[in-house]
Amino acid sequence: MEKYSEFGAEARKIMLQRGITLKDIAEKLNVSAPYVSDILRGNRKGEKQKPIIAEMLGLESES
Repeated sequence: MEKYSEFGAEARKIMLQRGITLKDIAEKLNVSAPYVSDILRGNRKGEKQKPIIAEMLGLESES
Protein backbone atom coordinates (compact mmCIF):
# COMPACT_ATOMS: atom_id res chain seq x y z
CA MET A 1 0.00 0.00 0.00
CA GLU A 2 1.19 3.48 -0.82
CA LYS A 3 2.34 5.74 1.96
CA TYR A 4 -0.25 8.34 2.94
CA SER A 5 -0.15 11.46 5.07
CA GLU A 6 -2.02 11.27 8.38
CA PHE A 7 -4.96 13.06 6.74
CA GLY A 8 -4.75 10.76 3.72
CA ALA A 9 -4.65 7.58 5.81
CA GLU A 10 -7.80 8.61 7.69
CA ALA A 11 -9.51 9.65 4.46
CA ARG A 12 -8.65 6.35 2.75
CA LYS A 13 -9.92 4.37 5.74
CA ILE A 14 -13.30 6.10 5.57
CA MET A 15 -13.38 5.83 1.78
CA LEU A 16 -12.84 2.07 1.98
CA GLN A 17 -15.53 1.68 4.66
CA ARG A 18 -18.06 3.64 2.61
CA GLY A 19 -17.08 2.37 -0.84
CA ILE A 20 -16.01 5.83 -2.03
CA THR A 21 -13.38 5.91 -4.77
CA LEU A 22 -10.77 8.50 -5.69
CA LYS A 23 -12.77 8.99 -8.87
CA ASP A 24 -15.92 9.80 -6.86
CA ILE A 25 -14.09 12.50 -4.91
CA ALA A 26 -12.28 13.80 -7.99
CA GLU A 27 -15.55 14.21 -9.88
CA LYS A 28 -17.08 16.22 -7.05
CA LEU A 29 -13.98 18.43 -6.87
CA ASN A 30 -13.69 18.71 -10.67
CA VAL A 31 -10.07 17.48 -10.59
CA SER A 32 -8.36 14.24 -11.63
CA ALA A 33 -8.16 11.10 -9.49
CA PRO A 34 -4.33 11.23 -9.53
CA TYR A 35 -4.54 14.79 -8.17
CA VAL A 36 -6.71 13.59 -5.27
CA SER A 37 -4.27 10.72 -4.70
CA ASP A 38 -1.38 13.21 -4.54
CA ILE A 39 -3.26 15.22 -1.90
CA LEU A 40 -3.88 12.09 0.19
CA ARG A 41 -0.23 11.05 -0.09
CA GLY A 42 0.93 14.53 0.89
CA ASN A 43 2.61 15.20 -2.45
CA ARG A 44 0.33 18.19 -3.06
CA LYS A 45 -1.00 20.63 -0.49
CA GLY A 46 -4.52 20.74 -1.92
CA GLU A 47 -5.29 23.82 0.16
CA LYS A 48 -8.66 24.36 -1.54
CA GLN A 49 -9.57 20.67 -1.92
CA LYS A 50 -8.53 19.28 1.47
CA PRO A 51 -11.27 21.02 3.47
CA ILE A 52 -13.87 19.84 0.94
CA ILE A 53 -12.57 16.26 1.10
CA ALA A 54 -12.66 16.43 4.89
CA GLU A 55 -16.23 17.71 4.86
CA MET A 56 -17.31 15.01 2.38
CA LEU A 57 -15.87 12.29 4.62
CA GLY A 58 -16.75 13.82 7.99
CA LEU A 59 -13.12 14.44 8.95
CA GLU A 60 -11.53 17.39 10.64
CA SER A 61 -9.34 19.20 8.15
CA GLU A 62 -5.68 19.88 8.86
CA SER A 63 -6.01 23.31 7.25
